[in-house]
Amino acid sequence: MNTPLQALPQLCPPDPPRIPLVMDESLYQRLVENVSDYAIYLIDPDGYVCSWNRGAERFKGYRAEEIIGHHFSVFYTDEDRAAGMPAHVLRLAHERGRFEDRAWRVRKDGHRFRAHVVLDPVRDDDGTLIGFAKITRDISETYQQEQALRASERRFRLLVSSVTDYAIYMLDLEGHISSWNAGAERFKNYRAAEVIGRHFSLFYTPADLASGRPALALRTALSEGRFEDTGWRRRKGGATFWAHVVIDLIRDEDGTPIGFAKITRDISERRAADLRLRDLSRTNEELEQFVQVASHDLREPLRKVLAFADLLEFDLAEALSKEHRGYLNSIAGSARRMQELLESLLRLTQVTSAGCSFVPTDLKQICEDVCADLDVAIREAEAQIDIQPLPVVEGDSAQLRQVFQNLIENALKYRLASRPLQVRICEVENPDPTLVTLKVEDNGMGFMPEYNERIFGLFQRLHTRDRIAGAGVGLAICRKICQRHGGTITAEGIPEQGSQFWIVLRRGHRETEAIHV
Repeated sequence: MNTPLQALPQLCPPDPPRIPLVMDESLYQRLVENVSDYAIYLIDPDGYVCSWNRGAERFKGYRAEEIIGHHFSVFYTDEDRAAGMPAHVLRLAHERGRFEDRAWRVRKDGHRFRAHVVLDPVRDDDGTLIGFAKITRDISETYQQEQALRASERRFRLLVSSVTDYAIYMLDLEGHISSWNAGAERFKNYRAAEVIGRHFSLFYTPADLASGRPALALRTALSEGRFEDTGWRRRKGGATFWAHVVIDLIRDEDGTPIGFAKITRDISERRAADLRLRDLSRTNEELEQFVQVASHDLREPLRKVLAFADLLEFDLAEALSKEHRGYLNSIAGSARRMQELLESLLRLTQVTSAGCSFVPTDLKQICEDVCADLDVAIREAEAQIDIQPLPVVEGDSAQLRQVFQNLIENALKYRLASRPLQVRICEVENPDPTLVTLKVEDNGMGFMPEYNERIFGLFQRLHTRDRIAGAGVGLAICRKICQRHGGTITAEGIPEQGSQFWIVLRRGHRETEAIHV
């Protein structure tokens, strides 16, 4: 509630009415002279300095006695004086009633500073020009900030315009294109002159246009500040590509929307790779299902074939001719090879699909256990297996056991008849303390260097089955196991001299580090 002035309590006697301060000429002069943030001074109609304040002395470096009576052109740069700028400024101020500028000025010591200058004509009571009032402010710091901002914006524009892996361009609020970079030209095949001013719906497919997709994108970006999408986009000429699109809302300093920044990336190759990977994954699943069914449905028939083949050979041993006995042996041999192939495929799918249980695993103990299991074959081959001290690693003991069993079995299978087989398993130095490198070497048949990588392929064999039995799956299983342990396996062979296998594993292992393939 407003209380009338006369109703307020009189706590003290009212002050007598104040007499307005009359500012005479000397007071004005004192006020101007003491201003230090602005250079304020008078010049006569011809441009000679008539007065000088503290701010002028601070900015320009001249004391009053040094500058009064001198022409104000002394504050201009040599270029501006040569161009007649001081006289031009006085003429404009006289004709227009005011002159304002931002330009370089020169101090007494010769250093330049950026100045905001205002020049107003001063007239007497009759309107006769008696001089000019000049106000100068040092805006060097602000100018440097503006220049830095402009340079940053210029660098950003150059960066954006030079980017070729992304289409980066601006849209107004209605969706019309206002800028165009090199990446946009590369992806869309339009030059800037062909596309600026046109609506961005130009890049959408007929199906997306019919469903109102472009308008939805702008509405979403306007309401939520961002729109992100993947889908088909069109190039000039109608060809399509799979794109990842981001539209960001752009606002001015006051927060008012002024347009959109649109970034488009061609991810056609990545999409194709994802589809191939998906197909491969589906194929692997189908293969696993096939192997599971085959191993279940074919094992029993194969066992019967082998059993009846053995019975026929035993019961009809005297009645069978040599030729018929050969047929019988061929049937039994084929059944055994089929049985071995099924077992190998089953082991491969088990390695691929089964999870890994990472526990501390003594690799030397694993190798010794494998040799114990293969004792009969090792003694028959009169082979020497030299197991050097090996480290303990975190891994799946059953799967790592499979690796060494396959390698030792291969060495026994591919030995030379001309000399006793020698196999050596040892650790070699690895400069990375988190990794373990093992070497398994033998003096068997070896192989040509061009097979160093090929032997790890599925069903890859260097010899025919009638010469050396096998399904060509063992080394593929070894590689799968090493990969699942975040490691690798490689090989080097020399014909008739032997082979070396290099296994790299992580010394310590976390489940998240495993490479699941």
